[in-house]
Amino acid sequence: MLEIRKVDERSSLIDKTETLSGVHIERDGSSQFPNTTTSRSIFSQVDNFLWIELSLFMNVFLSGFDGTVAASTYTTIGNEFGAMNLASWITTSYLITSTAFQPLYGSFSDIIGRRKCVIFAVICFLVGCFGCSIAKSMLMLNLMRAFTGIGGGGLITLSTIINSDIVIPEKRGLFQAFQNLLLGFGAICGASLGGLIASTLGWRWCFIIQIFPALISVFIAFNYIPNQPEFSNESISSVKNIFSRIDIKGSIILVTALTFQLFVLTLGGNVLAWNDYRLICLGISGFSLLLYFLYVECNTTANPIIPINKFKGLFPICLIAFNFLIGLAGYAYLFILPLLFQIELGDTPSKAGFRLIFPALSTPIGGVIAGVTMARFNCLRLLVYSGSFIMSIGNFLALLINKSTKPWLLNLLLMPANIGQGLAYPSSLFTFIFAYGTSNQATSTSMVYLSRSIGGVWGVAGVSAIIQIFTSSKVSKDLHKLGELNNDEINKILSDLKKSTDAAFTLPDHIKCIVLQDYESAIKIAQAVSAICCAIAFFLFLLSDVLKAKTKLVSL
Repeated sequence: MLEIRKVDERSSLIDKTETLSGVHIERDGSSQFPNTTTSRSIFSQVDNFLWIELSLFMNVFLSGFDGTVAASTYTTIGNEFGAMNLASWITTSYLITSTAFQPLYGSFSDIIGRRKCVIFAVICFLVGCFGCSIAKSMLMLNLMRAFTGIGGGGLITLSTIINSDIVIPEKRGLFQAFQNLLLGFGAICGASLGGLIASTLGWRWCFIIQIFPALISVFIAFNYIPNQPEFSNESISSVKNIFSRIDIKGSIILVTALTFQLFVLTLGGNVLAWNDYRLICLGISGFSLLLYFLYVECNTTANPIIPINKFKGLFPICLIAFNFLIGLAGYAYLFILPLLFQIELGDTPSKAGFRLIFPALSTPIGGVIAGVTMARFNCLRLLVYSGSFIMSIGNFLALLINKSTKPWLLNLLLMPANIGQGLAYPSSLFTFIFAYGTSNQATSTSMVYLSRSIGGVWGVAGVSAIIQIFTSSKVSKDLHKLGELNNDEINKILSDLKKSTDAAFTLPDHIKCIVLQDYESAIKIAQAVSAICCAIAFFLFLLSDVLKAKTKLVSL
């Protein structure tokens, strides 16, 4: 049994004396790494600190860059391969594997050492990017994106863990803030440069340019990143020991379940009819595997991906659902915008990419506001309420964007959703951590990140399915009403639209006008769904607040 802690929300999550990530931190801030004689930094007692940070921060930057560069180029890639209906997999295939592997890196690094895990993660990311750059089909590209996600899941996770090992307690907040800023800067660069690179050099260069910093990061990691001080090679002498401590079975089941569910969302009403037996089998299999995954997490003797037994009752369910929904809305919003710019506003891919600068910049702005406010005032709950409310308003405001919107107003309308996200993400994380105490910090953090990541997978796949389904349905209905085309001609147009959005601009003007209006309507529906998810998240947090006030004990 664990009491929900009613503590000052401004209190430090890290005491002066603590054990974090297996490294004992003394009251004077020094860490028990082996004594060495080379120069050290005022931020750490570890040798080659600046080189280590260079490698870690490169990884964080790459993680931010990759996320938005994929968002700004997926329409270009989908059009080139003639598979626009499968373009969402460029993002979701990465998210599925990164979601499943992210919580494993902590356990693996405890057993086989931080250094090997960092090298493995960056090499997987590097090889995945190279594979994407030479992909000859959408299938190969999506498979390589999934492989990239295996490494991508460890880039930020391991950077955070290693900094917890080597940075003195008084400076960790500073480094976490800088890490968040670098993540935001990477996202801005990916958003602004992705479309431009795709239009000038070709979309393959969006992946090629990530290889070079990844190579530098691997070289530095190999030469300078240390293992944690308590690490012993004896811990990896037994394969059985590794499998008994790490929830690999749960990860495989989770990846398979999410993949089956995404197949249903991607193929349903698009490639296969909703009542097709193959789609029904995939849906039943995905749902059954998800239930089996929850069963495995309740009964595994390894470190579970989702420690269900530790979070019981409606209070944690509401908080987890809140993070799922804001993760869903955040990724859905980012995925919709490039399509909105190119279909509704008629932007080129490069111009659409530049427009993403403003929302990408807004997220770290919101994060900085949240960080400063949390440090000075006792207002965590207010930040969560404000963040989710502003996210809702921002998503609804994006519905107002059209061809007649002034450029300055358009940029202004794009910002609130991401400012709200920047406010809600850190404040909801610390709300969860404070509720269960710092002794459960790692578990609480993993739970929040995982729920957001799964929400992101569903967000991208869901809005993609909504846009495809409503576009096909409305275009078919309106073209039949027009009475100028036979069924074969209408089906040909629908087939071409699924392959490429560019097909809409090659149609006769009066038909193009109908198709683009229907496409715009479908995009608006997807935007509305994202906004509604934010609103539901707001009310879920309100409910969790009520439940927390009424609940004294939670079984763990």
